[in-house]
Amino acid sequence: MNGSMTPAEIVEWLDKHVIGQEKAKRSVAIALRNRYRRKKAPPDIRQEIYPSNLIMMGPTGVGKTEIAKRLASLTGAPFVKVEATKYTETGYVGRDVESMIRSLVQHAVNMEAEREKEVRSGKISKRVNEKLVAALRRAGYDSIPADELVRMVENGSLDEVRIEIQLPLEFPGLEIFPMVPGRGFDEQPMNSLKKVLDGMFGERRKKAAVTVEKAREKLVEDETRRILEGGDYVSRGLALAREEGILFIDEIDKIIGTGESKGPEVSRSGVQRDLLPIVEGCTVPTKYGPVKTDHILFIAAGAFHGSSPSDLIPELQGRFPMRVELDPLSEEDLFRVFTEPENSLLRQYTALLAADGVDLELTPEAARILTRTASHLNTETEDIGARRLRPVLTYLLDEQLFGAPDLVRGTVRITGTMAEKILLDLDSKREDGNYIL
Repeated sequence: MNGSMTPAEIVEWLDKHVIGQEKAKRSVAIALRNRYRRKKAPPDIRQEIYPSNLIMMGPTGVGKTEIAKRLASLTGAPFVKVEATKYTETGYVGRDVESMIRSLVQHAVNMEAEREKEVRSGKISKRVNEKLVAALRRAGYDSIPADELVRMVENGSLDEVRIEIQLPLEFPGLEIFPMVPGRGFDEQPMNSLKKVLDGMFGERRKKAAVTVEKAREKLVEDETRRILEGGDYVSRGLALAREEGILFIDEIDKIIGTGESKGPEVSRSGVQRDLLPIVEGCTVPTKYGPVKTDHILFIAAGAFHGSSPSDLIPELQGRFPMRVELDPLSEEDLFRVFTEPENSLLRQYTALLAADGVDLELTPEAARILTRTASHLNTETEDIGARRLRPVLTYLLDEQLFGAPDLVRGTVRITGTMAEKILLDLDSKREDGNYIL
């Protein structure tokens, strides 16, 4: 992505993936552009410019999460979504709210590791081929020129040949150590035991007799690990999380307490207090090093049925200065969501059936009836927004999805009349209580 995209260009890009919700798109475009503007600000004021954190309000299925995810994919920024309610499951003291930052850092480091692997892929491939050729020579292929052996290794003609290679010695039994409550397994001190032993005694390796195909897989892993250990991808990942990270906190309205009574309400207000320093800006320890959260972009979302952002504790409200309300989806909105985006649900199911040799043709009239049915079901039952489209489409295509490829083949054209007949049956089942959708 071009980091200098203007707000108008960002909205134009989002329009290809998310239908409607212009106010929300404008708000996130401003928040994203402000990051670019901050980088261009004089150094003496740059650290004083904080992110434009925002709260998106609206019912489920109207695009809150999709907008945030698309924003992250547009920027190439590390993105993590968490549910605010997960920190109240066993009381807020039973959950480590800082784990959301650790997850973001892990994602950022993984992104930088993948980039490093791509940059070094040629070097990794060369080293792996050299080791495979050496092993093949020891296995009796010493009369074949090295270039020819490399070509045979790369085209897979020697995949089934068994060779002996040296592999790192695994340390079975590490899993017997107990986990430390509140920390992920990848953050456990026991995970460092192998590194400590390697440092004390040198890396222990063993001979293994495997096929060339399996050897290639193991050697790629080994060489990738060696190269990454000498790279600076961790420091780049920390910087990426710190400067470009996006943390999406869903269901933030569910941690609003309604009174001073004991019980869940106490946990909810406690979660708000625990979130405050993270959103406000603090230093969180991670296994890769400390990370300051001052310039991470926080986007919160919630339905806010019977509540509003003003019901959050005042200190937390002040850390989300931008607020935008998303509109419920109309029947026309659902039709556009179903048909217009680059990877719309209609295109997804067309591709799924094409994998089994079925060419799906859904007429515009059929699409209209489908979205009308989804809109009607949202009105008559719980409004789940665009999420209603998938179950309705699955019901409409039940015969094709089940029958392909052995019972249904070739071109399948679903007209408005056919869709109306099938989905009318769905509505009658709903009214009889025989079908839950």
